[in-house]
Amino acid sequence: MKKFKIILLIPVFVLFLGVNFAGAADVTYSVDTTVDLSSPDINLTILSGSVATSVTVNAGSVVVTVPESGIFKITSADRYFNFSGETQFGVITKNCASPSLETLTITAPAGIAQTITITPGSSACSLGGGGGAVTSPAAIPAVSATPATPAIPTVTSATPATPATPATPAAKVYNFGTKTLKNGSKGEPVMELQRFLNQVLNLGLKIDGKLGPKTIAVIKKWQKANGLVADGLIGPKTKVKMNASLK
Repeated sequence: MKKFKIILLIPVFVLFLGVNFAGAADVTYSVDTTVDLSSPDINLTILSGSVATSVTVNAGSVVVTVPESGIFKITSADRYFNFSGETQFGVITKNCASPSLETLTITAPAGIAQTITITPGSSACSLGGGGGAVTSPAAIPAVSATPATPAIPTVTSATPATPATPATPAAKVYNFGTKTLKNGSKGEPVMELQRFLNQVLNLGLKIDGKLGPKTIAVIKKWQKANGLVADGLIGPKTKVKMNASLK
């Protein structure tokens, strides 16, 4: 398939089957944009003001990546929505405004992009049964990314793929020891703290039992986000809060 450049000021876009709308930078839709799934033969509409890093139209589904702190809205004129993907850190809201209109809103938290697969259902949404939300606390990344220079996205061919269903991790209680952990602490309790941060924030820390200033900076952000005093000290209250956040 040939590549085409798309100018965002055109009133309406039509995205065809097997086409990926992606670029080096995030794109804000200035107008409502039509997505033609072809199979099933229905149209979806991306609402103006939506922000996305990429939008891939596959056979019967749309895969969208929403950048950190971004909001993406898509509507269906005659179907309800199913969705799957990285919902554990963000907020997804489904709103059935009438028996023939459902709006799906994806809100990505600060520091975490969301990749969601959207699949229209087999029938119209139902008033009183089409709404709902999936929520959880936003995660704080270890290092903030440098924003890329905005660019006009290009159209590239995409190979349809079936998204994998993420496994649900088993609940775990971490043993952080009895002493307060701080910058310079070492040992098995620090290794448990590193394992916790890798599981919850996906930091990819080396499990070496050494607590340094970069990890302390992440701890302070986590404490602030969870209503604790952001002092970088891992004491009894912080330890209890960490284990409670896994339930």
